[in-house]
Amino acid sequence: MASPTTIILFLIAIIFPFGQLFRINLNSVSFPLIDLVIFALFLTNLKPNLKNPKVKNKFFLYFLPFALFFLIYNLISYQANPLKPILYFLRLAIYLSFFIFPLNPKNINQSFKHFFKLSLLTCVAFGFVQYFFWPNATFFDSFNWDPHLHRLIGSFFDPTFTALIFLLFLINLYLSPSKKPKYILIFITYIAMALTYSRSTLLSFLFGSFLISRKQKNIKILIVGIIITLATVLLLPRQPGEGTKLERSSTITAKIENYKEAWGLFCRSPLIGHGYNNLFAARHIDNPSSHSSFGFDGSLMTILATTGIIGFFLFSRGLIHLYLNSSPQKKISLALILLHSFFANSLLYPWIFLYFILS
Repeated sequence: MASPTTIILFLIAIIFPFGQLFRINLNSVSFPLIDLVIFALFLTNLKPNLKNPKVKNKFFLYFLPFALFFLIYNLISYQANPLKPILYFLRLAIYLSFFIFPLNPKNINQSFKHFFKLSLLTCVAFGFVQYFFWPNATFFDSFNWDPHLHRLIGSFFDPTFTALIFLLFLINLYLSPSKKPKYILIFITYIAMALTYSRSTLLSFLFGSFLISRKQKNIKILIVGIIITLATVLLLPRQPGEGTKLERSSTITAKIENYKEAWGLFCRSPLIGHGYNNLFAARHIDNPSSHSSFGFDGSLMTILATTGIIGFFLFSRGLIHLYLNSSPQKKISLALILLHSFFANSLLYPWIFLYFILS
């Protein structure tokens, strides 16, 4: 009979492709259904570790009480509504707990990995359906999501995060030991990734080509990666809309301003930050329901501005420890996530966290 952890993992794999489609509204707070299942996984994973705790990442463990104290202090200072920030912190704590007390490898077996691969292929399929049958998502701004036109956004409602999930899946496929069928899946996944028009992901794809080329000591991999990237830039259809212009500069300017704002907030409270994730109050945003109110375009800048230099130091040391103690494939994945997170809040995106934990 399957264990509760195994059942929950397969349930997560089933729900994963639906992304932001299934959300729960509770007292004006909206969160995806998968959060409840992750919480259940957290409980089943925590129980054996309470009896025999074996901490694998002490830096993340130290980070959490500091971040919680800083959050509570800032909530009192700002007299802000505590519900959303506390829920955001709780979600971060749950995901970091899987690095502090990793899941039993027996639960992440080959059977689950094959099933999770089907889950990711479903994400790709959903992306194509949306791109060809629902290309105009500009009305999403009325639901507090960024509007997009003629870009593949999939069930995650965001082309940048969707693209990174596809890239990580693509890398996983390429490095898997299976032979012929995987190249068809790689081709399909790459096309889906390219149709997001995510420049940060194309840059990460190039970096991934370099890392794999270096790991396998085969310069041809890097050369092919460069050729594929250049071909993508030249052949991608230029549909109406700013988002399909890879040479667009408006988003670059916006990201620079975003980083300036993050740095300014850090300078206002460099030691303890403004509380994770209390940015909607610190930034004096009129619409806290906006999905972009709780983070900056750089994940590490978000950590710096919300938890200050102390939290940033502990979190960074946790990342270094995680990298040094990961498998070669996961090291590549983490490196790509970190690079990508300089252009988007990718490192703290729940489905990216989840992919890294389960892959």
